[in-house]
Amino acid sequence: MNLRRSVTFFLGSGLALTAAAQQPVQEQVHVTVVEVTLHASDRTGEPVRGLGPRDLRLYVDGHDVPIESLDWVSNERQADAEKSPAPSSAAPPEVSETPTAPTGRLIVFFFQWHIEAVKIEGHLRMSRQALEFLDTLQPDDEVAVVTFGSSLWLRQDFTRDRQRARAAIRNALALENGPISPAPPSLEAIVRGHDAVTSIEKAFIALGDALRPLPGSKAILFLGWGVGSANFLGPGGSLGTMSYSPEYERAIAALGRAQAPVFSLDVSGGHHTLAAGLERLSFETGGYYLPTWDFPRWAMKTAASAIKGHYVLVFRPPSLPQRGFHEMRIEGPPGVKLLYRQGYED
Repeated sequence: MNLRRSVTFFLGSGLALTAAAQQPVQEQVHVTVVEVTLHASDRTGEPVRGLGPRDLRLYVDGHDVPIESLDWVSNERQADAEKSPAPSSAAPPEVSETPTAPTGRLIVFFFQWHIEAVKIEGHLRMSRQALEFLDTLQPDDEVAVVTFGSSLWLRQDFTRDRQRARAAIRNALALENGPISPAPPSLEAIVRGHDAVTSIEKAFIALGDALRPLPGSKAILFLGWGVGSANFLGPGGSLGTMSYSPEYERAIAALGRAQAPVFSLDVSGGHHTLAAGLERLSFETGGYYLPTWDFPRWAMKTAASAIKGHYVLVFRPPSLPQRGFHEMRIEGPPGVKLLYRQGYED
Protein backbone atom coordinates (compact mmCIF):
# COMPACT_ATOMS: atom_id res chain seq x y z
CA MET A 1 0.00 0.00 0.00
CA ASN A 2 1.35 3.40 -0.83
CA LEU A 3 1.19 6.78 0.77
CA ARG A 4 -2.30 8.25 0.26
CA ARG A 5 -4.42 11.24 1.25
CA SER A 6 -8.17 10.98 1.86
CA VAL A 7 -10.56 13.90 1.93
CA THR A 8 -14.11 13.30 3.14
CA PHE A 9 -16.99 15.61 2.37
CA PHE A 10 -20.27 15.46 4.26
CA LEU A 11 -23.43 16.71 2.59
CA GLY A 12 -26.24 17.47 5.01
CA SER A 13 -29.93 17.34 4.21
CA GLY A 14 -32.06 20.40 3.63
CA LEU A 15 -35.30 21.28 5.41
CA ALA A 16 -37.65 18.34 5.73
CA LEU A 17 -41.14 18.65 4.30
CA THR A 18 -42.76 16.63 7.08
CA ALA A 19 -41.91 15.79 10.66
CA ALA A 20 -41.39 12.15 9.64
CA ALA A 21 -38.67 13.14 7.18
CA GLN A 22 -36.64 15.32 9.55
CA GLN A 23 -33.76 12.82 10.00
CA PRO A 24 -30.54 14.30 8.50
CA VAL A 25 -29.14 12.60 5.43
CA GLN A 26 -25.37 12.26 5.09
CA GLU A 27 -23.50 11.24 1.96
CA GLN A 28 -19.82 10.27 2.24
CA VAL A 29 -17.41 10.65 -0.68
CA HIS A 30 -13.76 9.55 -0.57
CA VAL A 31 -11.28 11.19 -2.92
CA THR A 32 -7.94 9.36 -2.90
CA VAL A 33 -4.72 10.18 -4.66
CA VAL A 34 -1.56 8.12 -5.03
CA GLU A 35 1.90 9.65 -4.57
CA VAL A 36 4.96 8.10 -6.20
CA THR A 37 8.61 9.00 -5.65
CA LEU A 38 10.20 9.09 -9.10
CA HIS A 39 13.91 9.40 -9.91
CA ALA A 40 14.81 10.40 -13.48
CA SER A 41 18.38 10.22 -14.77
CA ASP A 42 20.22 10.53 -18.08
CA ARG A 43 22.73 8.08 -19.60
CA THR A 44 25.48 9.38 -17.30
CA GLY A 45 23.39 8.89 -14.15
CA GLU A 46 22.76 12.61 -13.59
CA PRO A 47 19.25 13.72 -12.57
CA VAL A 48 16.99 15.06 -15.32
CA ARG A 49 15.08 18.17 -14.27
CA GLY A 50 12.32 20.10 -15.96
CA LEU A 51 9.96 17.24 -16.74
CA GLY A 52 6.25 17.99 -16.72
CA PRO A 53 3.17 15.74 -16.68
CA ARG A 54 2.99 15.82 -20.50
CA ASP A 55 6.46 14.27 -20.73
CA LEU A 56 5.35 11.05 -19.03
CA ARG A 57 2.74 8.35 -19.61
CA LEU A 58 1.36 6.41 -16.66
CA TYR A 59 -0.33 3.01 -16.90
CA VAL A 60 -2.05 1.18 -14.04
CA ASP A 61 -2.79 -2.47 -14.80
CA GLY A 62 -2.46 -1.53 -18.46
CA HIS A 63 -4.90 1.40 -18.26
CA ASP A 64 -3.72 4.86 -19.34
CA VAL A 65 -4.12 7.14 -16.29
CA PRO A 66 -3.80 10.96 -16.26
CA ILE A 67 -1.03 12.46 -14.11
CA GLU A 68 -2.39 15.20 -11.86
CA SER A 69 0.95 16.77 -10.91
CA LEU A 70 4.68 16.23 -11.14
CA ASP A 71 6.82 18.25 -8.70
CA TRP A 72 10.62 18.31 -8.58
CA VAL A 73 12.25 18.28 -5.13
CA SER A 74 15.98 19.09 -5.16
CA ASN A 75 18.50 18.25 -2.45
CA GLU A 76 21.37 20.08 -4.15
CA ARG A 77 22.97 23.45 -3.73
CA GLN A 78 21.46 25.95 -6.16
CA ALA A 79 24.76 26.38 -8.02
CA ASP A 80 24.87 22.68 -8.79
CA ALA A 81 21.22 22.53 -9.82
CA GLU A 82 21.75 25.18 -12.50
CA LYS A 83 24.27 22.97 -14.32
CA SER A 84 21.61 20.60 -15.69
CA PRO A 85 19.27 22.25 -18.24
CA ALA A 86 15.69 21.18 -18.71
CA PRO A 87 14.94 18.96 -21.74
CA SER A 88 13.47 20.82 -24.71
CA SER A 89 10.31 18.71 -24.64
CA ALA A 90 9.35 19.86 -21.14
CA ALA A 91 6.43 22.22 -20.57
CA PRO A 92 7.77 24.87 -18.13
CA PRO A 93 4.37 26.23 -17.02
CA GLU A 94 3.42 22.80 -15.69
CA VAL A 95 6.64 22.21 -13.75
CA SER A 96 6.76 22.93 -10.05
CA GLU A 97 10.24 23.12 -8.56
CA THR A 98 11.25 23.13 -4.94
CA PRO A 99 14.88 24.37 -4.85
CA THR A 100 15.54 22.75 -1.50
CA ALA A 101 13.69 19.97 0.26
CA PRO A 102 11.87 21.15 3.41
CA THR A 103 14.10 18.82 5.41
CA GLY A 104 17.31 17.06 4.50
CA ARG A 105 17.47 13.62 2.99
CA LEU A 106 17.19 10.55 5.22
CA ILE A 107 19.91 8.16 4.02
CA VAL A 108 20.32 4.67 5.50
CA PHE A 109 23.55 2.73 5.04
CA PHE A 110 22.42 -0.90 5.38
CA PHE A 111 25.23 -3.49 5.70
CA GLN A 112 24.50 -7.20 5.12
CA TRP A 113 27.16 -8.89 7.24
CA HIS A 114 28.87 -12.11 6.13
CA ILE A 115 31.92 -13.92 7.49
CA GLU A 116 33.15 -15.01 4.04
CA ALA A 117 36.49 -13.36 3.20
CA VAL A 118 35.44 -12.04 -0.21
CA LYS A 119 32.37 -10.37 1.32
CA ILE A 120 34.49 -8.77 4.06
CA GLU A 121 36.82 -7.42 1.37
CA GLY A 122 33.85 -5.99 -0.49
CA HIS A 123 32.49 -4.37 2.66
CA LEU A 124 35.82 -2.75 3.42
CA ARG A 125 36.06 -1.55 -0.18
CA MET A 126 32.63 0.05 -0.09
CA SER A 127 33.00 1.36 3.47
CA ARG A 128 35.79 3.57 2.14
CA GLN A 129 33.44 4.83 -0.57
CA ALA A 130 30.70 5.43 2.00
CA LEU A 131 33.07 7.55 4.08
CA GLU A 132 33.94 9.63 1.00
CA PHE A 133 30.24 9.98 0.21
CA LEU A 134 29.65 11.58 3.63
CA ASP A 135 31.81 14.53 2.55
CA THR A 136 29.36 15.31 -0.28
CA LEU A 137 26.22 15.55 1.87
CA GLN A 138 24.30 18.72 2.57
CA PRO A 139 24.37 20.05 6.16
CA ASP A 140 20.76 19.04 6.86
CA ASP A 141 21.05 15.50 5.42
CA GLU A 142 20.73 12.83 8.10
CA VAL A 143 22.45 9.45 8.06
CA ALA A 144 21.66 6.19 9.85
CA VAL A 145 23.70 2.97 9.84
CA VAL A 146 22.08 -0.48 10.15
CA THR A 147 23.61 -3.97 10.04
CA PHE A 148 21.97 -7.35 9.52
CA GLY A 149 23.82 -10.55 10.45
CA SER A 150 22.04 -13.05 12.64
CA SER A 151 19.78 -10.18 13.76
CA LEU A 152 19.15 -6.54 12.97
CA TRP A 153 21.37 -3.90 14.60
CA LEU A 154 20.94 -0.14 14.62
CA ARG A 155 24.54 1.08 14.67
CA GLN A 156 23.61 4.74 14.51
CA ASP A 157 20.25 6.46 14.49
CA PHE A 158 19.68 9.36 12.12
CA THR A 159 22.24 12.08 12.77
CA ARG A 160 23.70 15.16 11.14
CA ASP A 161 26.91 14.61 13.09
CA ARG A 162 29.34 13.37 10.45
CA GLN A 163 31.81 12.09 13.03
CA ARG A 164 29.15 9.86 14.56
CA ALA A 165 28.20 8.60 11.10
CA ARG A 166 31.85 7.87 10.27
CA ALA A 167 32.33 5.93 13.49
CA ALA A 168 29.18 3.89 12.83
CA ILE A 169 30.24 3.00 9.26
CA ARG A 170 33.66 1.89 10.53
CA ASN A 171 31.87 -0.12 13.25
CA ALA A 172 29.25 -1.62 10.91
CA LEU A 173 30.75 -5.12 10.93
CA ALA A 174 31.59 -5.22 14.66
CA LEU A 175 30.14 -7.98 16.83
CA GLU A 176 28.86 -5.56 19.45
CA ASN A 177 26.72 -2.46 19.22
CA GLY A 178 27.74 0.92 20.54
CA PRO A 179 25.49 3.28 22.51
CA ILE A 180 22.51 4.65 20.60
CA SER A 181 20.89 7.99 21.39
CA PRO A 182 17.66 8.16 19.33
CA ALA A 183 16.35 11.59 18.36
CA PRO A 184 13.68 12.57 15.82
CA PRO A 185 13.63 11.43 13.09
CA SER A 186 14.41 8.02 14.52
CA LEU A 187 14.72 4.34 13.58
CA GLU A 188 14.39 3.31 17.21
CA ALA A 189 11.40 1.15 16.26
CA ILE A 190 13.66 -1.47 14.68
CA VAL A 191 15.61 -1.88 17.93
CA ARG A 192 12.66 -3.14 19.95
CA GLY A 193 12.09 -6.24 17.80
CA HIS A 194 15.56 -6.89 16.42
CA ASP A 195 15.79 -10.38 17.97
CA ALA A 196 12.78 -11.49 15.89
CA VAL A 197 14.42 -10.36 12.63
CA THR A 198 16.00 -13.59 11.38
CA SER A 199 16.25 -13.01 7.62
CA ILE A 200 17.25 -10.20 5.28
CA GLU A 201 13.64 -10.00 4.04
CA LYS A 202 12.36 -9.47 7.60
CA ALA A 203 15.08 -6.87 8.08
CA PHE A 204 13.71 -4.91 5.11
CA ILE A 205 10.17 -5.21 6.50
CA ALA A 206 11.32 -3.76 9.83
CA LEU A 207 13.26 -1.00 8.10
CA GLY A 208 10.37 -0.09 5.81
CA ASP A 209 7.92 0.03 8.72
CA ALA A 210 10.29 2.25 10.71
CA LEU A 211 10.84 4.64 7.79
CA ARG A 212 7.19 4.94 6.78
CA PRO A 213 6.10 7.64 9.30
CA LEU A 214 9.20 9.78 8.72
CA PRO A 215 8.69 12.71 6.31
CA GLY A 216 11.05 13.77 3.56
CA SER A 217 13.20 12.16 0.89
CA LYS A 218 14.50 8.69 1.81
CA ALA A 219 17.01 6.29 0.30
CA ILE A 220 18.57 3.00 1.40
CA LEU A 221 22.14 2.31 0.28
CA PHE A 222 22.28 -1.47 0.67
CA LEU A 223 25.82 -2.81 0.89
CA GLY A 224 24.82 -6.44 0.50
CA TRP A 225 25.46 -9.67 -1.33
CA GLY A 226 22.15 -11.43 -1.79
CA VAL A 227 18.38 -11.63 -1.51
CA GLY A 228 16.46 -14.82 -2.27
CA SER A 229 17.80 -18.30 -2.99
CA ALA A 230 19.39 -19.63 -6.17
CA ASN A 231 18.04 -22.93 -7.45
CA PHE A 232 20.51 -24.76 -9.63
CA LEU A 233 17.78 -27.15 -10.83
CA GLY A 234 14.41 -25.52 -11.31
CA PRO A 235 11.12 -26.88 -12.66
CA GLY A 236 11.69 -29.10 -15.65
CA GLY A 237 15.42 -29.18 -15.00
CA SER A 238 15.90 -25.47 -15.78
CA LEU A 239 19.05 -23.81 -14.47
CA GLY A 240 19.62 -20.55 -12.69
CA THR A 241 16.14 -19.93 -11.27
CA MET A 242 15.51 -17.87 -8.13
CA SER A 243 13.06 -18.41 -5.29
CA TYR A 244 11.90 -15.95 -2.66
CA SER A 245 10.42 -16.39 0.80
CA PRO A 246 6.87 -15.21 1.59
CA GLU A 247 8.43 -12.29 3.48
CA TYR A 248 9.95 -10.91 0.28
CA GLU A 249 6.64 -9.53 -1.05
CA ARG A 250 5.89 -8.09 2.38
CA ALA A 251 9.27 -6.36 2.30
CA ILE A 252 8.56 -4.82 -1.12
CA ALA A 253 5.18 -3.59 0.14
CA ALA A 254 6.71 -2.11 3.32
CA LEU A 255 9.42 -0.29 1.37
CA GLY A 256 6.81 0.96 -1.10
CA ARG A 257 4.65 2.39 1.68
CA ALA A 258 7.74 4.11 3.07
CA GLN A 259 8.68 5.54 -0.36
CA ALA A 260 12.21 4.21 0.30
CA PRO A 261 14.07 3.04 -2.83
CA VAL A 262 16.88 0.53 -2.35
CA PHE A 263 20.18 1.11 -4.16
CA SER A 264 21.95 -2.26 -4.03
CA LEU A 265 25.74 -1.91 -3.93
CA ASP A 266 26.84 -5.51 -4.47
CA VAL A 267 29.85 -6.26 -2.23
CA SER A 268 30.53 -9.67 -3.78
CA GLY A 269 33.84 -10.33 -5.51
CA GLY A 270 32.39 -10.93 -8.98
CA HIS A 271 29.35 -12.13 -10.93
CA HIS A 272 27.17 -14.51 -8.90
CA THR A 273 23.73 -16.12 -8.90
CA LEU A 274 22.24 -14.06 -6.06
CA ALA A 275 22.77 -10.85 -8.00
CA ALA A 276 19.37 -11.45 -9.64
CA GLY A 277 17.70 -11.02 -6.25
CA LEU A 278 19.50 -7.73 -5.66
CA GLU A 279 18.51 -6.51 -9.11
CA ARG A 280 14.87 -7.38 -8.50
CA LEU A 281 14.86 -5.71 -5.07
CA SER A 282 16.20 -2.45 -6.50
CA PHE A 283 13.94 -2.53 -9.57
CA GLU A 284 10.75 -3.11 -7.57
CA THR A 285 11.52 -0.38 -5.02
CA GLY A 286 12.74 2.24 -7.52
CA GLY A 287 16.52 2.04 -7.09
CA TYR A 288 19.61 0.86 -8.94
CA TYR A 289 21.55 -2.40 -8.77
CA LEU A 290 25.27 -1.53 -8.88
CA PRO A 291 28.13 -4.08 -8.91
CA THR A 292 31.17 -2.73 -7.05
CA TRP A 293 34.03 -5.18 -7.66
CA ASP A 294 35.51 -3.41 -10.71
CA PHE A 295 34.56 0.27 -10.25
CA PRO A 296 33.54 0.91 -6.61
CA ARG A 297 33.87 4.70 -6.83
CA TRP A 298 31.68 4.79 -9.94
CA ALA A 299 29.04 2.66 -8.19
CA MET A 300 28.83 4.97 -5.19
CA LYS A 301 28.87 8.08 -7.39
CA THR A 302 26.00 6.70 -9.49
CA ALA A 303 23.86 6.07 -6.40
CA ALA A 304 24.76 9.52 -5.01
CA SER A 305 23.79 11.21 -8.30
CA ALA A 306 20.44 9.43 -8.42
CA ILE A 307 19.37 10.78 -5.02
CA LYS A 308 20.33 14.41 -5.67
CA GLY A 309 16.66 15.06 -6.30
CA HIS A 310 13.40 13.38 -7.23
CA TYR A 311 9.92 14.00 -8.54
CA VAL A 312 6.69 13.55 -6.63
CA LEU A 313 4.14 12.18 -9.09
CA VAL A 314 0.48 12.35 -8.07
CA PHE A 315 -2.48 10.63 -9.75
CA ARG A 316 -6.00 9.50 -8.97
CA PRO A 317 -6.25 5.70 -9.11
CA PRO A 318 -8.70 4.41 -11.70
CA SER A 319 -11.80 2.48 -10.77
CA LEU A 320 -10.79 -1.15 -11.14
CA PRO A 321 -12.89 -4.29 -10.68
CA GLN A 322 -10.57 -5.83 -8.08
CA ARG A 323 -8.87 -4.42 -5.03
CA GLY A 324 -5.34 -5.35 -4.01
CA PHE A 325 -2.02 -4.85 -5.75
CA HIS A 326 -1.98 -2.80 -8.96
CA GLU A 327 0.99 -2.68 -11.32
CA MET A 328 2.33 0.70 -12.43
CA ARG A 329 4.31 1.46 -15.57
CA ILE A 330 5.69 4.92 -16.37
CA GLU A 331 7.14 5.88 -19.74
CA GLY A 332 9.35 8.92 -20.25
CA PRO A 333 11.28 10.75 -22.99
CA PRO A 334 13.95 8.84 -24.94
CA GLY A 335 17.24 8.57 -23.09
CA VAL A 336 15.69 9.18 -19.65
CA LYS A 337 15.85 6.32 -17.13
CA LEU A 338 12.96 6.30 -14.65
CA LEU A 339 13.20 4.69 -11.22
CA TYR A 340 9.99 4.10 -9.26
CA ARG A 341 8.24 1.39 -7.29
CA GLN A 342 6.32 -0.94 -9.52
CA GLY A 343 2.89 -0.87 -7.94
CA TYR A 344 0.56 0.10 -5.10
CA GLU A 345 -2.18 -1.52 -3.03
CA ASP A 346 -5.70 -0.29 -2.31
